[in-house]
Amino acid sequence: MSNHSADVPGGIAFVELIRLAIVILATAAALEISTALDLDGSPRVVVTGLGAGAGYVIGGILGRFAQTRITKTERSFQRVATSEIVAGGVGALVGIIMATGVTWPVLLFGGKTLTVPMAAIVIITLAWAGWRLGRARAGDLMVFLGAGGRLPSGSRAQGGGYKLVDTSVLIDGRIVDICRDGWVDGVLCVPAFVLLELQGLADSGEPERRRRGQRGLDTVAELQLLSSIAVEMLEDEPPGEEVDVKLLHVAKQRGTPLITTDGNLARVAQVQGIAVRNVHELADNLRPPVVPGDQLQVSVVKRGREPGQGVGFLADGTMVVIESASTAVGREVLAEVTSIMSNSHGRMLFATNVSSRSVPDTPQSSASRR
Repeated sequence: MSNHSADVPGGIAFVELIRLAIVILATAAALEISTALDLDGSPRVVVTGLGAGAGYVIGGILGRFAQTRITKTERSFQRVATSEIVAGGVGALVGIIMATGVTWPVLLFGGKTLTVPMAAIVIITLAWAGWRLGRARAGDLMVFLGAGGRLPSGSRAQGGGYKLVDTSVLIDGRIVDICRDGWVDGVLCVPAFVLLELQGLADSGEPERRRRGQRGLDTVAELQLLSSIAVEMLEDEPPGEEVDVKLLHVAKQRGTPLITTDGNLARVAQVQGIAVRNVHELADNLRPPVVPGDQLQVSVVKRGREPGQGVGFLADGTMVVIESASTAVGREVLAEVTSIMSNSHGRMLFATNVSSRSVPDTPQSSASRR
């Protein structure tokens, strides 16, 4: 039998302690048996010796078995992200509390022969369910508990609660504002090879490449300071030399969405069935439907607050304040957008009545039209 205890620090001592405990228990049990059988002299010594010998053998077997199971459990936990362990522990604790509340009244009534095993089954079941649910929602739970910032490296970060970021999105920098405003939650995963690429850019002799690398590293540091998001460093080293190939491999293997600003990388990822969050597409979707210089047909519905102003509305309800349109109430005018004001309540457009350029908007011209 191979001895795995010698490979573990303190493993032999642990096995011997278990063996000693079992020897003591077996010896005590042998003494009780010899007393119950009214044995004296040599028979009592023989029974006690047999009990101690049996305890020595059984203790060694149980000690090695316990040591093996503990070692396997330890290695399994080394492959689990710290966030998942903490979240799973919180979920298990909640499950135990709920199970205790449910089973406590049952333990007060009836025989303990049935109620104690039933209570144990309920507690174990809810604790295990809490552990599984906690791990499944580790990213959200850690953010809810305020455990944002940098998390230790892990190797089981997977699923929609985790997002993989590439070099381009870190250099872009807008990911910080997106996370700060709550558009992205859970855990952002930054692979080690992405950091190495940023470091290589930051150490470049070309000023532009050096600036891009330093900006990417600064973005990582800013993300770690946010309380609304957690950042986890991945030590994965997939095959391939190109960073994009490695990113696709990690994203596909873990089943995590990829956040990028690289359109070509996004298209390749989508072809491979990888979920993609393109920051450029998000910005395009949030961009106003009109920009300064656009001309719109707007129906003027009332006068504005300032002299000469008319007010109209777009189909989506956006208010348009039009200069030189106070006399066009009830009619459509061609308005050229001059500026856009946005706030938490929405957008407001300011425009000029292009239709009035051929005929100045004066009292005399209005009278002639009448």
